[in-house]
Amino acid sequence: MNNHKNQTEINVGVDVGKSQLDIVLHPLDLHLSIPYDPEHIQKVIQVLKKHPVKRIVTEATGRYEHAFVFACDKANLPVVIVNPIKVRRFAQAIGVMAKTDRIDASVIAQFSAII
Repeated sequence: MNNHKNQTEINVGVDVGKSQLDIVLHPLDLHLSIPYDPEHIQKVIQVLKKHPVKRIVTEATGRYEHAFVFACDKANLPVVIVNPIKVRRFAQAIGVMAKTDRIDASVIAQFSAII
């Protein structure tokens, strides 16, 4: 029987850019890269709702994260906005020095799993 109680909890890291979202589902190591527009946000919301998501974490960017965060909230998904300095320090602590959107999303997902 496959229900939410016997599935691994999923923590999601989202790296928000001006025109793109990079999303990693941890520990599945599933990576999605989508255009940052309302249509694609709704599609990714539907994908996330199919998983037992414990937490979705994105960094505070000043404003770019708002549309995604509001969509998650409207869909009753557990979304958290964190200070990017904390994520950067976490990345340094685990030895991740490279910076790409995919790597950032993966680090945020790992950070999400431990907060």
